Parts: sequence; structure tokens; C-alpha cells
Amino acid sequence: MADDDTPLDSAVLPAPDAVGNPALPPEVTGSLPAVLAWLDSLGSLSATDLDGRQAEAIATVLADVISRAGVAQARMLTVIEADGLWSISARSLSRYAARRFGTSVHLAQAQVRLGRALRDDLPGAAVAAASGEIGVEHAHVLAALAPTTELRRAALSSDGACNEAWLVEQARLLPVDEFRRCVRGWAAAADPDADDRGYVEASDRAYLEVAPTLNGYHVDGFLTVDDGQNLRTALEALTPVPAAGDQRSAGQRRAAALGALARRGLELMGTGKGSTVRTRVGVLVTHERLQELADRARATVDGRTPAGRAPARAPAPAPAPALSPRTVAHGPQFEDGIPVPRVLLDRLACDGELNRYIFGPTSEILDVGRAERTFTRARRNAIVARDRHCRYPGCTAPPLISECHHVQHWARDHGSTSVENGILLCFHHHRHVHHRGIEIRRRGARWVFTDAAGRELADLRPDGDDDGWPA
Repeated sequence: MADDDTPLDSAVLPAPDAVGNPALPPEVTGSLPAVLAWLDSLGSLSATDLDGRQAEAIATVLADVISRAGVAQARMLTVIEADGLWSISARSLSRYAARRFGTSVHLAQAQVRLGRALRDDLPGAAVAAASGEIGVEHAHVLAALAPTTELRRAALSSDGACNEAWLVEQARLLPVDEFRRCVRGWAAAADPDADDRGYVEASDRAYLEVAPTLNGYHVDGFLTVDDGQNLRTALEALTPVPAAGDQRSAGQRRAAALGALARRGLELMGTGKGSTVRTRVGVLVTHERLQELADRARATVDGRTPAGRAPARAPAPAPAPALSPRTVAHGPQFEDGIPVPRVLLDRLACDGELNRYIFGPTSEILDVGRAERTFTRARRNAIVARDRHCRYPGCTAPPLISECHHVQHWARDHGSTSVENGILLCFHHHRHVHHRGIEIRRRGARWVFTDAAGRELADLRPDGDDDGWPA
């Protein structure tokens, strides 16, 4: 009989026979029938057999059983993998597990990843999860984020303050959603370069499809963390608390908010306001980290030769802060706790509104500074009147989808927020300039762009003058 057609009893409790099916260890053989019998007894109960407290007690035990069973199954998958017999009927262990256990491939992949991580990188979490000290969801969060690079693996096994034991302790203390934010912050602090690479790779994978279907549109896509934050914040602003009698789900109200956001965008296009009014997305960063960002960017510029050519070896970036509970908790992050990659923070620091908040030891606000370094509406209008469109070589994107960029970085070069120090760049090229370390300077009436190696980017417009260039 094929694997997937094996009856439940023989699949769970195989007995030795002439074909060679193995017998289970005695301790397992004696306990599994009792577990199955208990589950059968629960299935025979009706809603009227229990009161609320009894149902709560049983549901709590079931949650523990389900969690520990998920961990045990993940660990069994590593044994199945080592055996190799799965490869006879499937091209991957995940597909074998999905078919054999009747789950989705996505869930099977997560279980395989969990089993491997508990075996190879998370021995402490394996013990805690098997005993029920932490839940299987906490273990999945650790497996997905913690052992993903060599630096993070080294941090897990180190003797430092934020090793695997510290993460397991946080798993014991925090709900899953808060723990996920904690591990994301830990991963960003343990290997910030990998966080940067992940953001750049995500930028390359970003897409949005809005396809017409019967009686509507199907929306599908993937956004970078900053674009996702912008969209979520805008939708939340347009999705108020439902009025009395509003029976729509949260998803339905978000869909309506997206439509309202699109209509608002069309209204702005009609009035010519463009991106002068943008939804606020908060980024929390310490003064020390912001200063490190400026010092790192300044070192990159100072490393060039007077002729503008890059030296044989680029200056090494400033070392990441030592891994500690403070750097994990206070790394650059959006207001909901999602870490901000350094490459993204550099771009956001270029044309974002900066507010100073000084906190006391018990988190009370001691001082609030004024907003600085943003281009006012009048300054932006003057820059638009001068530049008319994105000034990146070869680009003619209109002001509607453009932002004002500090030619001399506000924090790094102490550049002023003035018309002379501002240039119009479309969203794409503003991001590109920051990602690629492109420098901009004025040469007479023209803007000159040079890449990180000091090479001047060619202007594709006739004679370098865009007066007659099509918009």
C-alpha cells in the first residue's frame, strides 16, 4: 500500500511484520494510544457537555499539546531527512512532508526549517520548546530569523549578553508578536550588513499588479519595508473606527481606504500639490546612531582623492555597535518596532522631518525639539520652477513623483536646507542616489553626477541642456 494510503493506526503505531516495518520504542508505544484515546473522547463531547471554565482548561492543555507536537514533528523530520527514503517518492523533503502529513507545502517548509535550526543552531531553544517552556510559534520565529548568516550564528553561540540563551529568555517573557519584533531587532543589530542586503534585494523584488477581473480588480504585489510602512500608515489614517452598524471586516475597510487613497492622490494631481503633503511615517533613531550614520557617510566622501577618483581600497565602514540588549531595543526602527536598514535610514535622513525628543530614565519626555531640515513648500516650489523634473541624467520624471534631495547631505556635510542645496529627484533616482553613493555638484548651469568610483554619469540630453527635451 502507498504511503499516503496507509491507515491511520498502522501509520501512527507500526508493528513489526514480515515486510520489516519497525516497532516504536516501548515508552512511545505505551503513551500514544492514550493520547489518541483522549483526543477521541474530546471529539465526542458536545457544546452542552462543558461550561466555559472547563472548555478553557481543555483548550489550554490542547494548546500545549499542539505546540509540543509541532516541535516534536519538526525534530522527527530531521531524522527522516537523514534516512533518505523520502527521496524515493518526492523531490524535496518539504513536498514529502506536505503529502505525507496532509499539510500545505508552506507549512511543511516551515517545519523542515524549524527542525534543521533546532538541530544545528538552536540547542537551547530545542530543549525549551520540547518541554513547553516556549511555544512552537516562538521557535518558528527564531528559526526564520536568527541563524540566517554566519555573524548571527556566531552571536547565538557567543558568551555575550545577547546570545541564544538571552533570546530564549525573551521568548519565555514576550508574546509572539512582540518577540518577533525583538528578534528582528536582534538580527539587524547582529548583522546590519545582511539587513542592508536584504533591503536592497527586496527593492529588486518589489512589484505591484492591479489586474481587472470579473466585477472588480485583483491586487497582488510585494513592497519594500519603507513602501509598506507608507501604505499601511496611509490606510490606517483612512480607516477610522467603524461606525455603529458597519458590518464590514477590517480587510474590507482597508480596501475602501485604498480606493480613498487613490482618489486623494488624483485630487492632489489636479491641484498640482504633488508630494508636498506626505503621510507621516515615524522612524526612531538614537542621536548616537544618527551621528554614526553621518560619520560613515563622511568617511566615504573623505576617502576619495582630490581628483574625485576612488582610492584603490574603499574605506571600511564604521563598525556596528556592540551587540547588547540596549542596541537590540534601541536600534533604528519604525514606530511599530520593525528595524530600519542602514541603507534606508540614510535615504530617509536626507529629506525627512527631524524632531528631537529627550527621554528621562523612566521614559518620561524631558524636552521636545523643533522640526528641522525639511524643504518648505516655498523652497520646493522654487526648486521645481528651476529644475522642472527629475535632474538625474536621462530622466524626465515630473515633480508630481519627485522629492527634494540635499546635494550636500544635511547630517554628513552640514548642508543647508536651501534652494541652492536642493535638487529635484524622482522617487526611484532619489533611492538610487543613496544606495549607490552617487555625489552631485553644480557646474555652471548644470548638475553633475559622479558614481562611487568618481566617474561622471553621462547626460543623455542634447548638449547637456534639456530645454528642448521632451517632458
